[in-house]
Amino acid sequence: MELMQFSLTLDAIRVEMKNEQSFEIAKGLDFIELQSVRYRRLDALSLENMIEVIEEILEQFKLDHKIQRIAKTSDAYMQQISQLFFNGEAVIDRIKLEHAFNEFVEHIKYYVRQVDSEHFYVFVYFVFIREMMHHLNVVEISFKN
Repeated sequence: MELMQFSLTLDAIRVEMKNEQSFEIAKGLDFIELQSVRYRRLDALSLENMIEVIEEILEQFKLDHKIQRIAKTSDAYMQQISQLFFNGEAVIDRIKLEHAFNEFVEHIKYYVRQVDSEHFYVFVYFVFIREMMHHLNVVEISFKN
């Protein structure tokens, strides 16, 4: 297993691998939202668009998908996701995340009402980490405050 540290902000994505390989892409949450969500309205179409935009970003890393990874972050959005979907857990595996994502998609209006509009990026972040788990073969994500 390979360890990686990541940070996803409004303006960039940073990934550092344990082998000292690092990546920074100047396309963050704001870019993803602007490319996929219209009128800050989250629906099935915007989720599909968001997934496509995120996949294009993740493909730029050119990491071997066969290698399983454990990701760590200290992003505040990860803590919000943990509170919203995982009862405050500090380690989230792929199975838990996929289950929560499916629940989110099925009850999207409910979850959108749970956060203030200025915290809308938490959903963009959630879709990003879900796609990151798939495309970078991340088996678990842990975070610290």
